[in-house]
Amino acid sequence: MLIALYLRDLAGVVGTPVPLDDGAGPVLCAVQPAVKPRAATELSHSELAELSQEWHQWWRRMVLRYDVDGSPEAADLPEAALLGQPDFDAFRASPALQKLLRAHYGAAHDWANERRRQYNTVAREHAAAGRRRVVETLVQERSLEGAAGQDLEINLVELPLAERRAWLTGRRTVLLSQDLAADQTLLRSYLEPMIRLIG
Repeated sequence: MLIALYLRDLAGVVGTPVPLDDGAGPVLCAVQPAVKPRAATELSHSELAELSQEWHQWWRRMVLRYDVDGSPEAADLPEAALLGQPDFDAFRASPALQKLLRAHYGAAHDWANERRRQYNTVAREHAAAGRRRVVETLVQERSLEGAAGQDLEINLVELPLAERRAWLTGRRTVLLSQDLAADQTLLRSYLEPMIRLIG
């Protein structure tokens, strides 16, 4: 997901709705730290439109996999296999996206690795401060209210997104800014209605 978001911002595809099964989904904000849309200048208008469509299809597949499997990728496959490296064969049906990956994968990979390191630090800070108890409390409250006593299943995916907010992107998948947990009141205000919809 990190590589996909980097490429989206690099190509200037930010600000368009992410398609879901029932039509247009949420508009995700830009990543933080910001990625300059340098690749947009490398593409013609028609290539950019094609890239936008191909990117959204790729993103939708990732979100759907999260909803079904609880993970956007097969746990036993390395990133290279998932993307079809070195030629990005997994994207043969998406030529504009394949071209972007070939040109910018190295920078995307480095950016994603740095965000993972940064997230590990943020996650330790949240855990030490007990900031995720809000999520546990909301899930417990909803489970107690839940229909027929069913267990509530929710996938929370924290990403380096610039806005402190959350987006419901699937039947049970919520994307949220990794900084949102720092404001427990705001975190609760976003997650409570989403958890009600999911459960």
